[in-house]
Amino acid sequence: MTGEEMQRRVDPGKLFAGVMMIGFGVLFLLDRFHFADFGDLISHFWPVLIIAIGISKLVRRNTMWAGLWLMTVGTWLQLVTLRVSGMTYGNSWPLLLIALGAGIILRTAIESARSRREPNAH
Repeated sequence: MTGEEMQRRVDPGKLFAGVMMIGFGVLFLLDRFHFADFGDLISHFWPVLIIAIGISKLVRRNTMWAGLWLMTVGTWLQLVTLRVSGMTYGNSWPLLLIALGAGIILRTAIESARSRREPNAH
């Protein structure tokens, strides 16, 4: 296998996940050695991890919708965790239903448009 063939097989999602794992590992290591205190940071911004996983899935064509959904849920969780505009789990969960419905409509519209352009597509 040539270097060019190996270069084309790099999975950007896995590469992103690896970089994120290293980053989180460094943060936790710094916390363990008391170089920095990330306890408050983690307790307030843990949903960013879900958003990051969604971004890693977004770059893969076959998991794009899963990535968008993870990013949506992560964003909602972040807003609730920070209590933006008084949001709580109890008063804001209908936003997830709205997002899910909008996602289904968007996906259906995109797949319909794609099938009209590609008559042989399934």
